[in-house]
Amino acid sequence: MLGHVAPTPYDLRFSLFGIPIRVHPFFWIMTALMGWDGDEIQLTFIWIGCVFLSILVHEFGHALTARYFGWPPEVVLYHFGGYAAFQPHWGYTTGRAIFVLLNGPGAGFLLYGVTLIVQYMLVENRLFPEDETQRWYVLYALFQMKYINLWWGLVNLLPVFPLDGGQIARHLITQWRRHDGWEMSLKLSLITAIGVAVYFFMHDVRYAGLMFALLAVSSYQELQQGMYR
Repeated sequence: MLGHVAPTPYDLRFSLFGIPIRVHPFFWIMTALMGWDGDEIQLTFIWIGCVFLSILVHEFGHALTARYFGWPPEVVLYHFGGYAAFQPHWGYTTGRAIFVLLNGPGAGFLLYGVTLIVQYMLVENRLFPEDETQRWYVLYALFQMKYINLWWGLVNLLPVFPLDGGQIARHLITQWRRHDGWEMSLKLSLITAIGVAVYFFMHDVRYAGLMFALLAVSSYQELQQGMYR
């Protein structure tokens, strides 16, 4: 469990495969801002749908794996993405923890493969809509599904805390160096986050650059707090 986002009266709540899901209202707002298209609002709604489905599948990769190990999960989508909350009451091992973490991006990569298959079938069987506008909407949705599930999944595996890659790195480093692994994982997170933020800003990808700049600040603050405990 990475943290807790307080519930609001405006949360969307439902369950899927017996797993409770809560969507914070800021999830919709932040997602809309990321993909806002004032000229064609339909594209904004398609983008929101693609992000919602992709992040939900990602978190279900975590959640279903946790439930397999007997740890009842809950999925929460919020303004910075989402998380699968669970309490490993028994049977917790580093290997299982890493397996749970890997299955989030793994589910996204699987969805990326499914999207490729759907696109191939549409092209092969000439099932695209005849209307040019509708065809563009379908192509736009396919492109975004591929982009989100491939590239966001790869970025999520970077050793930056609290991304999945950062948590995996922390588990591995602390297994290797128990006395200072926590500190080393935060230093790795800080250096990587700064480098990635600079890269995104240089390529004018401002939202991603800002996100990694904030993650760098978070790693630095956690490192400082740990040093002065």
